[in-house]
Amino acid sequence: MGIKTSCDILLICSCVLFLSSCNNPNKKSSNKNIQSTDIQKKESQSASGENRNMYETALITDSLNTDIRLKLAADYYMNKDLDKAQYHYLKIIGYDRNNMAALFNLGNISYDMQQYGQAIIYYEFFLEKDNNNDVRCDLATCYLNVKNPKKAISVLHENIRINANHLQSHYNLSVILKQVGKTAEAEKEWEIYNALLASQKSQNQ
Repeated sequence: MGIKTSCDILLICSCVLFLSSCNNPNKKSSNKNIQSTDIQKKESQSASGENRNMYETALITDSLNTDIRLKLAADYYMNKDLDKAQYHYLKIIGYDRNNMAALFNLGNISYDMQQYGQAIIYYEFFLEKDNNNDVRCDLATCYLNVKNPKKAISVLHENIRINANHLQSHYNLSVILKQVGKTAEAEKEWEIYNALLASQKSQNQ
C-alpha cells in the first residue's frame, strides 16, 4: 500500500509528488503534493491467479454468489484490469446496492480512471454507512480534482473534527490551503502534521 514520506517546511513549496489516494497508493492524478494513507480491506485481497478461472466458472452456475464475485473482482483490480473489476463490482451493486466492499472499490476504480465525479458519488454513499477517515480524505481529493477546493477544504476540516490525529488530512489540508493562498493556515496545518508524524515515529520506536 502507500509509502509515506516526510519533508521539511521548505519542501512543501518545492517538491513535486504525484497526488495519490488516502486508501490506495496505486491511484494517481494530475494534482501535486498530496500524500496518501493506507487502509486494508479484507474484501480487497487479491485472489491467486490460478483461482480466477475457477471463480469465473462458479459464477456461471451461481451468479449471485457475492463472496466469489468479490474475490474475482479483487483479483482483476489488483492486476490492474480495471474494466473487468468494475464490471463485477457493478454486478454486485445491481443486486446488493449497500455492499460496502463494492462501493469502496468502485470509488477507488473511478478515482484510478480519473472519473472523479463518479468517485464522489460512490465515496459519499459509502460514507453514509461507514465513517471512514481515509475514504473521506480521498473524497476531498476528488473535490479538488473537480476544481472545488472550497469543498475539499470543508471535507478535510470535517475529517479532522472527527479524528484530530488523522495525519494525511492535516498534510493534504496544508497543501490545498497553500494552493488557494492561505499561507498562514497552511503553515499551521503543516506544523500539526509534523508534530503528529514525530509522535507516531516515537511511538513506533
